[in-house]
Amino acid sequence: MPLIPQVLQLDILDALRSLSNNENSTLEQSQLELSQKLAEAIDRYIKSATIIVPPGQTIAGGGGGPAPVTGATVSPSSPAQIT
Repeated sequence: MPLIPQVLQLDILDALRSLSNNENSTLEQSQLELSQKLAEAIDRYIKSATIIVPPGQTIAGGGGGPAPVTGATVSPSSPAQIT
């Protein structure tokens, strides 16, 4: 699924609106709550993408780094989808 910026925008707007609805919290509590909701929205947005890897491309192994590591795999002959 392609990334849809409007989905992220709505999640951010919801986070901001929930912040203004809570009058009993301190500034620090409100900032913590907002940062958590923004982090969750961004994480959900990025993980909603479908990545298609062309055949024969090296896919990095553990560690999350950009370079292949020992035990790295190569995408299969048909395009690989990572969701």
